[in-house]
Amino acid sequence: MSATSHDQPRYATPTRVDVTECRTDRIADRARMNRVRGSEVHLERRGGRTFLVTTPAE
Repeated sequence: MSATSHDQPRYATPTRVDVTECRTDRIADRARMNRVRGSEVHLERRGGRTFLVTTPAE
């Protein structure tokens, strides 16, 4: 039996990270940290808040 570990997050459902208080020059770093192979990362505004959303690949 072998074990593997993944150094990047893996998501089965869309995730939202609140970046409303994040400095604008740090948002690109946050996007890179939340990117998963084959996923889409975008910003979304809801009710005066800004979220970094990661949508998994099909």
